[in-house]
Amino acid sequence: MADIQVVIFTLNNELCSIEASMVFKIEKYSEVSLIPQMPDYIKGLYDLRGRVVPVVDLNKKFNLGDSEITKKTKIIITEKDGQLFGFMVNNVLEIINLNENSIDKSEAIIKVNNKKYIKGVGKKDEKLFSIIDLNEVLLDNEVEQVTEVIASKV
Repeated sequence: MADIQVVIFTLNNELCSIEASMVFKIEKYSEVSLIPQMPDYIKGLYDLRGRVVPVVDLNKKFNLGDSEITKKTKIIITEKDGQLFGFMVNNVLEIINLNENSIDKSEAIIKVNNKKYIKGVGKKDEKLFSIIDLNEVLLDNEVEQVTEVIASKV
């Protein structure tokens, strides 16, 4: 099987990754505009050069606790069907090549309520990291509803 590139990042004390092909841009965290009556994992709206981007706090989405905003906090921007989405993470560490044969699809590191968000587990330098399926996160009914609400307010 082929190699895939993954972006490795931290969510509180967990190492995680997503496929690099899903990434539109990685931005330093800057203030977002809060939106009333949204689920607590929706951090708010981010202005990316005139484009409105809803930002999901992955720590909260995956029940990993509160996110501490530091100089290392990043927003990973993705695009789906012409809409940009942001995912707030504690820090982006690196981009690596990973052989698809080395992905273990039988375990999950992150303790999420619904394991559908985890594609598998990768390994680098004896450290394990979960590979998150952002398509599943974006297909989540709650995220879709939030996107509709945001679109109606913009």
